[in-house]
Amino acid sequence: MFRYSGGRARSIKRGRRIGRRRGLRLGSGLYSVNFEAILKIGGLVLVAAGLVCLAIFVVVPLFSGGNPSSVVTQSAGTEETATPTPSVDLTQIAEELSSIGRSSIIDASIYGDKIVFATSSSLTEITSTADAIAVYDMTNKTAETISGITKKYDAGLFEPKMNDKYIVYLDCKSKDGGSVCGYDISSGKQFVMRDYIFGKPKVTLSGKYALWLQQTMPGTDKLYLYDLETRECATIEIFVNTNFFISAPYISDDSIIYVQPKDEEKVLDGSSASSDAEICVMPLKDKGDREPVYGLTGTFIYEPMIRGNDIIYLDGVRDNDCRLLYSTIRPDAASASDHTKTLTTPVEIAKGVLNYCIGDGFAAYTKDNTVYVYNFADGSTRPLSGETIRALLAGAYGKDIIWYDITDGISDTPDVLMHTLLP
Repeated sequence: MFRYSGGRARSIKRGRRIGRRRGLRLGSGLYSVNFEAILKIGGLVLVAAGLVCLAIFVVVPLFSGGNPSSVVTQSAGTEETATPTPSVDLTQIAEELSSIGRSSIIDASIYGDKIVFATSSSLTEITSTADAIAVYDMTNKTAETISGITKKYDAGLFEPKMNDKYIVYLDCKSKDGGSVCGYDISSGKQFVMRDYIFGKPKVTLSGKYALWLQQTMPGTDKLYLYDLETRECATIEIFVNTNFFISAPYISDDSIIYVQPKDEEKVLDGSSASSDAEICVMPLKDKGDREPVYGLTGTFIYEPMIRGNDIIYLDGVRDNDCRLLYSTIRPDAASASDHTKTLTTPVEIAKGVLNYCIGDGFAAYTKDNTVYVYNFADGSTRPLSGETIRALLAGAYGKDIIWYDITDGISDTPDVLMHTLLP
């Protein structure tokens, strides 16, 4: 299942979460007052007010040809909060992928009808040290261990991603880094894209490209784009002694998105004194020209994800107070002189989320042991997991979402992977 490196997983026992509702109880003996006269006068006043409202809002519009309407306005620069609305009960359509046939399902991710995950070569072993990568076919309901991928280092294999042609993953050491690796599905060959020493890169995959940010030395981070066909690695950006938290990049089907200091490209030495951030979007076609996209002044932007013109991101560095926000790139905001684009006023999806991802028209996230889906079109929020289930988001692709049922724990019990296809 989803494991945190460098930390010890804690067992979470099965439990039912019961919400408590506090009501306001009015005591009849609190005041000893004669209300009879007051009620009579109040009744006359209410009748008179009702007649006035009837004349103003019904009779007058009826004869003037107008229709009653309501107008909601929003002040510029304010953040609209997403409000849950009643809809289809998604908790009833989830399916358990029991036919995977593995006790350890680590760092599962989804692509089409395939799920790739790190696991143990022993089907029944419960472990956090994976020595194999397997792919589960949801159509055929079969799982296959990739024989061409072998573990080199002691800490194991982590965070695999896949598409039709390639699998990328991390082969980690318990100390001093590891390797960012690739696997060609057609040829059955694995290869090392780049070794790393500091931290653990977060690698994303799209088409023939793999993207990640890697710390190469203290104070220096490089943004790498690796061509899996030619086996060439290009450095997109170098960040030197930046004054804001370095944020993981993301690659979608058509764009690369990352955060850089504002006006970074205007600084000759590649470093910026600015603590303000800007989102940089680089299309995978049209020669990949960078397009800076500016958010609202003072908005902190961290770990954005993109799908089309939809962008989700955090406004803090993953603490309980930071919010998951949603914005879109203004399609008509490009300037003829500098091609600058801006984000729409952000909408708050949720606060204090554990993890999140983006799909076609929605964001999925984990909060308080429940997986939720936020719909971009109507602003509705719906849970995927029921009230008696503890859940953890694994990933999404298209309209498919996979998540873990961790009700029975995350360290000493077989992993349970669930799948929800949004209607």
